[in-house]
Amino acid sequence: MTDSAKQKVVIIGCGNVAWNLAKHLSGLKKFDLTVYNHQANVNLAKFKTKLKCKTVVGLDSIVSDASVYFICVSDSFISETANKIKIKKPNALLLHTSGSAKLKDLGDRLNPVGVFYPLQSFSKDIEVDWSVIPILIETANRDTEHSILYLADLFSKSVYTVNYKSRLKMHLAAVLVNNFTNALYVSAFDLVTADSASKEVNFEMLFPLIEETTRKVKQLSPRAAQTGPAKRNNTEVMKKHLKLISEEPDLTRVYKQMSKLIVKQQKN
Repeated sequence: MTDSAKQKVVIIGCGNVAWNLAKHLSGLKKFDLTVYNHQANVNLAKFKTKLKCKTVVGLDSIVSDASVYFICVSDSFISETANKIKIKKPNALLLHTSGSAKLKDLGDRLNPVGVFYPLQSFSKDIEVDWSVIPILIETANRDTEHSILYLADLFSKSVYTVNYKSRLKMHLAAVLVNNFTNALYVSAFDLVTADSASKEVNFEMLFPLIEETTRKVKQLSPRAAQTGPAKRNNTEVMKKHLKLISEEPDLTRVYKQMSKLIVKQQKN
């Protein structure tokens, strides 16, 4: 990818990753963005109304003269989507943004292909600081790597070239610290708000604790930062907790398994 004004960039998909990519690129004022989606919906319309991107419904008429193609669809549709893209420019980049899909899902092509995986949880309504978001890239050769590195530098100061196994490990690690943790936030929220008549406690009371937990793992190893009844093997406290959630079988199983995991981790 070389320096030139208003290079054409195609984004396929209209989810959270696509939105944040488009928002950042549109803010740079040097790209002509077109967003494609297989069907019309409210999300696609927002790209046009809020980001002023061109939008196209359907994947059968994707332009062939763009400089960069971002495939931002579910893993199971990456290969199918890639097959619909015909590229004229020999140096145009075809990229997917998945943490778990393989590079070969983009197919055997003459033009450069690669992975551009931003290691972050994205939402449409929450601003992100792209400069600190790790971007993991994977390519098949050095020339393509240099091109993707140039592109990634427009987004972040933290760019890493990794192989598939390393990228998949980081994707799993991200699921553990983000998706699984957020599921526990949901359970905690439901727990403290279950009694709508009670105003004595609320989820916001946990915010300082959540922030402190995040701060500590930046200074200590996660194992060293661990606290709580399971670490202390305080069975009396754990019994009280289990009694409180006895009518929630899924949460009860999670509590027991997580407690066992903490005990095991602390022995290692």
